Amino acid sequence: MQFTELTKHEFTDFVWQTQEMSHYFQLQENIKNRENDGYYVVLLGVKEEGKVIAASLFSKVPTFGSYFYYSNRGPVMDYSNKALVDFYFKSLDQYLKTHQALYTKIDPYVIYKKYDKDVQYNEAYGTNDAIIEQLEALGYEHQGFSVGFSSVSQVRWMSVLYLENETPASIMKQFDSQRKRNIKKAQKYGVKVRLLDKSELNLFMDLYKETGNRSGESFIIREDAYFEGFNDFYDDKVILPLAYIDLDEYISKLADEIANDEKQRDQMMSKPEKSDKQLKKIETLDADIHRKQKELLDMSELRKTDGPILNLAAGMFFENHFEINYYAGGSSSKYNQFMGPYAMHWYMINYCFEHGYDRYNFYGVSGDFSESGEDYGVYRFKRGFNAQIEELIGDFIKPINKPKYLAYKALQKAKQTIKR
Repeated sequence: MQFTELTKHEFTDFVWQTQEMSHYFQLQENIKNRENDGYYVVLLGVKEEGKVIAASLFSKVPTFGSYFYYSNRGPVMDYSNKALVDFYFKSLDQYLKTHQALYTKIDPYVIYKKYDKDVQYNEAYGTNDAIIEQLEALGYEHQGFSVGFSSVSQVRWMSVLYLENETPASIMKQFDSQRKRNIKKAQKYGVKVRLLDKSELNLFMDLYKETGNRSGESFIIREDAYFEGFNDFYDDKVILPLAYIDLDEYISKLADEIANDEKQRDQMMSKPEKSDKQLKKIETLDADIHRKQKELLDMSELRKTDGPILNLAAGMFFENHFEINYYAGGSSSKYNQFMGPYAMHWYMINYCFEHGYDRYNFYGVSGDFSESGEDYGVYRFKRGFNAQIEELIGDFIKPINKPKYLAYKALQKAKQTIKR
């Protein structure tokens, strides 16, 4: 085996074709994104007989006169191959010592445990303690089995819908009654979904910020530039669906339904003799007509004040070789009745079927599944789609220049003390 810097081509071929889980942060599109943020990037891998068998994108961040090397959701390799893991990280140590590294951080995209939607442990999958123990033996300090969200760490808990051997019809049957009902409501309203052009990122940002402003401290609001980087550099790997309603179309549909109902009622009323069943049907039609007339009036007023097109919900998704990943989203609370988020997710789940993806990753949940949890509502939303829970192995840090790292940590601690 040979530890080496990789070309972009070598790196891309490996992470796109590997059988291992590979996160969208470990795509070559992230190179320009990180460089645009002012960081250096190095691609470090292992080859065997000329073939890449491990790879990672490291951001090289100037820190305390040295560099902090961060592999965001990497390295990518077969972690069950203990010899490969040993070789990679021992070789990495030597590389970092000769390239001014202060310390390094990794958070591999590796599952620690699996659970069902109700957070019941999946004993058949087991627990990946061996990987944690091996990394610790290599000098990497596990940062613990964290719960909650942080602006300085990736999520450690994910909610994933498994689509293998399923169809849209069979997967819909696994949704709870509220998910089914709300998807059908969105369809009744004629809610549509379209994919935004890169020039329309502002439509996503408006809904994202609105959601963040009403969600409280549990919602970490990212700066515009953060999403602009993904939008600018991830090419077709980033997907921006927008759920919207065309009120003109819906108003026309309502008017047609009312006319048809009134025609049917008038035909029944014209009969000289009416059975109890017919009278009941007339009563039901009258109630439906009244309800639809009121809704028609409400929609017409909404059309006057808000215009013909209402943007309901939008999301930022990433795709790689094995999954579609929902990263962030937002919706308008003013238009909750149209069920935009449900329409958006149902559209993207069908996108997975159309493009051959077996995993629809709703992504982050806090890991606190109690009713008092900061994101309990978000967990319940994803649980309703029958999404399973995956717990990742977490963050690891290794000091490379130990004396200097201790001084750096002491300085950080002193700064925090002064702030208090």
